[in-house]
Parts: sequence; structure tokens; C-alpha cells
Amino acid sequence: MAGKLTVYYGCMFAGKTSALIQHLSELNFKQSEFVVIKPAVDVRSGAATITTHDGKSHECLIYDQGFELGEFITPFTRLIAIDEAQFFDKVFLSDLKRFLGRGVHVVASGLDKDYLGRPFGLMPALIELAEEKHHLKAKCAQCGSDAEYTYRKTENKVLILIGQSQHYEPRCSSCYHQN
Repeated sequence: MAGKLTVYYGCMFAGKTSALIQHLSELNFKQSEFVVIKPAVDVRSGAATITTHDGKSHECLIYDQGFELGEFITPFTRLIAIDEAQFFDKVFLSDLKRFLGRGVHVVASGLDKDYLGRPFGLMPALIELAEEKHHLKAKCAQCGSDAEYTYRKTENKVLILIGQSQHYEPRCSSCYHQN
């Protein structure tokens, strides 16, 4: 029996990590039955923790060069949870597919679009593969409508700029395209 892939996606401040943590708590799994992973590039909440904008957190493993997912999966592992999935690579995606094929469930959260409004990293592939998809929206910082875009408030043009409200705000399509 194949595992199920669930994906929470949307812009910044849409509640993706909150949904991931809520998903974990609703499953009521033992600590030995799941593993939570985030990319090393996400240094906002410190090492070995995923944290929501409202302060909820959960311990996790850090995915970096040389990380072998198989080393952390045991015969008791029922779920792999991934935060900030847009930053993971194609090798990691291959590993996930292998574990899904073995019946391990996967739940992932991440940005579906970068600050330029383009598909971001692995998210399009994960969304396409997912059996269960949750498109989360924030409130537009300009007008209060549903926001689907992450607007960068700074002039920095590097694609990956890790930050929070000092660098980004959620915007609806109209407000995003005004600038």
C-alpha cells in the first residue's frame, strides 16, 4: 500500500507551518512514528525547530548537504513531515517517492511561488503528486483581501532571502501587480 502525500501551500503568512504542526498533533502518533525535517537554509527559528509566526514550535531534523533521509527512517516510521519544502532538492524528492512507495505517509508545507510570482523549487512537483492539497491564503497587507502572493519589501534581488515581516508581506493579485 502506497503512502499518502498531503501538501499545504501558499504565500508567506498563510499559516502553512501552523497547518503542518496541527496535522501532526491530530495524528496523535508516538514520537518514534514520525520525523520532522526542515532545510538548513531556514535559520529563522534557530536550530532543530520549526516555528510558526504565532510562536508554536516543534522539534525537527535539519536537512543539509550529506543528509541521508534513510538514516532517520525506521520500520516504525509512519510519517515524514517537511517544512519549507520549496528549498529541498530533486534527490530528496526521489527519496520521498521511494518512502511513499513503501507506505510511509508524507506531509509537506511550503511556498508555491517565489517573490517574483514564479513556481518555487519542488513545490509544483509536490502539489502535482499530492493526494490531498490545501491552498492556504493570508490576508493582503494592503487591502485585506485573500492574498496568494509574497511581496518583497526590500530592494534585494537575490532569489532566496530568508526573512519575515521585515522583508515580506502577503498581497492579493491586484495589490501585488500594482508594484
